[in-house]
Amino acid sequence: MSDDKTSLKKVVADYLRKHPDFLNNHPDVLEVLELNHQSGPAVSMIERQVEQLRARNEDTSRQLKRLVQVASENEKLMSRLHALTLELMLIDSKQEFFTHLGNSLLNDFNADILQICLFDQEIAAQAGADVMAIRADDPAIEPFQAQLEKSQTSCGRLNESKLNFLFGSKARWVQSTALVPLGPRGADGMMAIGSSDPSRFYPGMGTLFLDLLANVISATLALDEPEVQRRTA
Repeated sequence: MSDDKTSLKKVVADYLRKHPDFLNNHPDVLEVLELNHQSGPAVSMIERQVEQLRARNEDTSRQLKRLVQVASENEKLMSRLHALTLELMLIDSKQEFFTHLGNSLLNDFNADILQICLFDQEIAAQAGADVMAIRADDPAIEPFQAQLEKSQTSCGRLNESKLNFLFGSKARWVQSTALVPLGPRGADGMMAIGSSDPSRFYPGMGTLFLDLLANVISATLALDEPEVQRRTA
């Protein structure tokens, strides 16, 4: 094995001697080489600059890999959202609609628990046990009002009283939550997705998938409104 390494080193050395411009033509190779200057214990300015450039290059590479990973994840989510929308369009039963929606969210969005609250009592009754019916003027909704009026998903941690209202006895397992308003300023209700992972839903994370899904849900709910109500809305 030692002889093989010695032979390989000789081949590389001979090649570089015959091609002295190799490193000029391949600067990416130079970036990962460690070249020490004969300056004793002191480190030359060039060495420091090379180390800084190498560290910056590694950081940039990590960022690019992360961006590529995020783009790939987003592409998969949007593809799944398109498929889910088509699936939901074919369902007439409200109970089947919300059951299918819940199963998809729990399976595709890596959530641990889901709670949907609707202000329309009749639709909520049709949706079955997976949906909570509550009046829009119920005092229990007041603590959520600021988040609902944003008309977009809010992510992060909720206080104990909010968690208890949304998830009941399972609230103690929820460490992060995505709260999704349904309808303009939460006019139709809200959807809460909980996770036992504290970092699963965090402030500032991308919520386009959930915001678009909320539009699909609200559009479906609007189909059940009386014609006169839709015209005056």
